[in-house]
Amino acid sequence: MRILGCLDGTNSEQIQQAINRLVNSNEAVIGLIYVIDTRPRDEIGRKRSQLLRPLRSPMPQAERIEAAELAAAQDIFYEGKLNLPQAETIQRQGRPELEIVNTAAAWNADLIVIGTRSFQHLAPAIGPKSVGHIARFVLDHAPCPVLLVRPADSHGFPIDR
Repeated sequence: MRILGCLDGTNSEQIQQAINRLVNSNEAVIGLIYVIDTRPRDEIGRKRSQLLRPLRSPMPQAERIEAAELAAAQDIFYEGKLNLPQAETIQRQGRPELEIVNTAAAWNADLIVIGTRSFQHLAPAIGPKSVGHIARFVLDHAPCPVLLVRPADSHGFPIDR
């Protein structure tokens, strides 16, 4: 079985627990993917060119941003591999939802494990637990089954009727 776990910087523990509950990690090929989202960089450049004059030398700033993103990716992979040391790491850049689906197809994944959204602390304690746009796209377009995981939430439980 080939399992692709999607890391977002906040969900490595959830992904690790889900994979470990599904299979013995020695019996499966596990890949951990992290996608550096390039949209914010592009949006910053567009806004700056619309509102202000362009920077004279944007390269040093762009290089610093890229170096920071690469360092963050390495930290996320380090955390992801703590409990899954045999996992293959796959780093991509672009739109996360497209990169996850395309990588799952190219990697011949049998299962994708993804979290609901990266900003769980913004979700209300009681009420609908919305699925973020990346998870929604992956659910709709994945070439294989998708396991959607979210952190355990004991706030407000049991619910009074």
